[in-house]
Amino acid sequence: MAFARVVAAWLAVTLLFLGWREVERRARGTPDRMMATLRGALPGLLIEAALLTLFAGLWFASLGHGSSVLLFLLAGALIEVPHRLRASTGLRQPWKPAIGGIGRIVVAGLVLGVVMG
Repeated sequence: MAFARVVAAWLAVTLLFLGWREVERRARGTPDRMMATLRGALPGLLIEAALLTLFAGLWFASLGHGSSVLLFLLAGALIEVPHRLRASTGLRQPWKPAIGGIGRIVVAGLVLGVVMG
């Protein structure tokens, strides 16, 4: 797999994560401006996108495209669900953000499949 393809996939997923973050911010009605929250969130989003891109590169370069949606559904669940289960036991944790986070990883997997495929 060409390095340029991996970089293009990384940038595409980073843009997807930035857009997803902005949609979530607007849906919650957070009054902060995008640029104000972007400075703190960008390094984390870049690293998350890079790790997911490398993971996808291993999958698409070795095993092909079969069951990629299932793979990214599992990866999203591995990222989101343990965080909810480890939270303080006395407080109920909302699952709606976790489902959105899993969906974000699945959509990113689809984008990676198109760019890296």
